[in-house]
Amino acid sequence: MIPSNPVVSGRDLALRMIAAYPNRDWVALLAMRAGKSRDFVEWHLQEDMAPPADLLRAISELLHEVAASEPAQVEAKP
Repeated sequence: MIPSNPVVSGRDLALRMIAAYPNRDWVALLAMRAGKSRDFVEWHLQEDMAPPADLLRAISELLHEVAASEPAQVEAKP
C-alpha cells in the first residue's frame, strides 16, 4: 500500500483491490495470502473501519506486487 494513500476503511481497500485486480478473484487471493477464510475477508472489506493487521499486510503485499509488475510510465517530451 502506498503510504501517501492512508487506509480509511475496508471498503476503501476493496476499491483499491478492484482497481488493481480487474476480472480476477482478488478476494480469494487475499484470503489465501492472509491465511483467513473468504467470509472473514469479505466481512472486513464491508466495514467502515480498518481491517486487522494481518489482512492489511496481505493487501499491502498484493498491491505492491501489482505496482512492481506495471511497466514504468515514461513521460513524453514535448
